[in-house]
Amino acid sequence: MAKSDNKESDVISRRQWSTVGHFALRIVLMLVVFIQLNYLGCRHYGSADFSRNQKFTLSDRTAGFLRSLGNEVQIVSAFLGTSDVLPDVKGLLNEYDRIGGDQVTAEILDLSRSRSRIAALRDKYNLELSRDQLVVIGESGRVKVISSDELVTRDAATGRILEFKGEEKLTSALLEVTEQQQKKVYIITGDRSNGLISIAKQLQALTSAQNARLEQLILRGRQSIPADADALVFAGNTRDISKAEADMVRSYWEDRKGGLVIMLDPAAETPNLNSILRENGVVPRDDRVLTQANISGLASRKNYNVPVTIMPGFGPTRDLPILSLQLMDRTQSLAVQTNDEIFISQNIRPQPLMITSQMYYWGEKDYDAEDVSFDPDEDVGRPNPVYTAAAIEKGRPGGPTTGSEVSRLVVIGNPNLISPDGNTQKTAADFCIASINWVMNRDQLLGIAPRQPSSYNLFMRSATFGLLQTLVVWVIPTVLLFCGALVWYRRRA
Repeated sequence: MAKSDNKESDVISRRQWSTVGHFALRIVLMLVVFIQLNYLGCRHYGSADFSRNQKFTLSDRTAGFLRSLGNEVQIVSAFLGTSDVLPDVKGLLNEYDRIGGDQVTAEILDLSRSRSRIAALRDKYNLELSRDQLVVIGESGRVKVISSDELVTRDAATGRILEFKGEEKLTSALLEVTEQQQKKVYIITGDRSNGLISIAKQLQALTSAQNARLEQLILRGRQSIPADADALVFAGNTRDISKAEADMVRSYWEDRKGGLVIMLDPAAETPNLNSILRENGVVPRDDRVLTQANISGLASRKNYNVPVTIMPGFGPTRDLPILSLQLMDRTQSLAVQTNDEIFISQNIRPQPLMITSQMYYWGEKDYDAEDVSFDPDEDVGRPNPVYTAAAIEKGRPGGPTTGSEVSRLVVIGNPNLISPDGNTQKTAADFCIASINWVMNRDQLLGIAPRQPSSYNLFMRSATFGLLQTLVVWVIPTVLLFCGALVWYRRRA
């Protein structure tokens, strides 16, 4: 019996040790998995924005700029803890800090508590942090202060925040403290009165957000383009430039590597301006892009409002997704000589940027006729592509190290890409500012512009609101109470 008892105790002892060993092994494996998951989570992580208007997601343009930063930047948020702007500012700074990596340091201070840190910043940078504001500090010591009033648009009557403009203002401030010199863009005036003031005002808002200054320029009587000009914009000029002015613009573009953005007015006779385009592989056609609208019971009519698709992959549209917009009023098509051996040998690269997105639009030569129809011998289109915008790059191939060694030009066959009535489409504005940045060799600022998240109201009928109130106040709590009572009863039973 003693031997039998000893054998049973030995078996029980082995089983106990086996159980302890398995338990210890499980603990070790759990610790290994836990450590591995934490390591992977620290090294490889992402974020998702599930808000209705993507208010916590930075635009492609801002993200590209942050990844290309060559200087360290510090962003300091100094707000009272009770500020209604602070939650949006915190979310914004977290994204800048995450995407900017080691180049961007974000610091959030409470004006009522972080007094020692505020005093240190005041002594070092001569800052007066006494009210809600953002401070952007460059590596060179340049400082830009953004007040809380600049970050939002409020309702004049209630003071409620209507839209948050933090990304636009903060990216502009980062450009200001990191770029050595503010860019200068000139819009050519003196020969277009219709809507030019509105166009210049809209362009001013777009360029200001990119740390660029827009000024008006009259070419007549000048001997050269201003030395500080980084880009020239022809916004649908109705009068042609003279041959001397064309030579001046050509020299500016080819020799000084200045940028050109040209919005052509199809109704204007501009042979001298067009000659600069023809010499570099883009020929404006004497036609109008249109379609014939046939409505039952009514006379057919011509439709000049052209839906177009932006073609990604080259120039200003390199980082843009496939987008669509509508060119209003009259548009002329462009012949883009992409495979011409002469231009290839001269290192000139013309490429189309916009194509009509519907097959029943074509470039009509006899556009003044009462009745029009597609003529394959005279007109362009069906099924050949109809291009309405193009880019030209001349010189060594563009890239991060050779951008300053090329001449860049963007041409659009429509004068109203920026609407004279002030109702410019967002896609058109994105394309326009991407074109201006590209011709100024600011490739890091290509992409979709920042959105401006805005508040919205949910309107419900009184009956619907009453039903919702009943569900929240009575039905849901009652169901939960019943479920809790049922669980308690079953456990007691």
